[in-house]
Amino acid sequence: MAKRTIIILCLAFLLWGCGGSSSTQQNPDDSSAVIKGTSTKPDSTIGKANTISIATSSDKGVDLIVKNDCRNCHREREKLIGPAFTAIAKRYGPSDIDTLAAKIIKGGSGHWGDASMSPHPSMQVSDAKTIIKFILQYK
Repeated sequence: MAKRTIIILCLAFLLWGCGGSSSTQQNPDDSSAVIKGTSTKPDSTIGKANTISIATSSDKGVDLIVKNDCRNCHREREKLIGPAFTAIAKRYGPSDIDTLAAKIIKGGSGHWGDASMSPHPSMQVSDAKTIIKFILQYK
């Protein structure tokens, strides 16, 4: 039952995110826009980053992202209040997991502009690390 609820919520976010507005302009720096034959990234990286999705993944990190307030400020491939998951994955690597997990728990500001990230003091360190490991797959 919980899995069905998560799937329904994810689909609702996906449909809401699509919006259907024809006036939306595509940002050339947006990593979700892939034009065949024009990317400088290796094909395996493009394929992996574009197939990862909160709506379709069964990763435990997705469950934690959906259960917590991550989607209030972050999106997969576009900046909202905080950076997109793809931007986080580009800037950080596996050696930054502990630092980023601490930032989720303690909060922080100044690394991505003026907006500050609210602290999540009740989150377990292991859960924060699981979220970061999932986000880093967007590389």
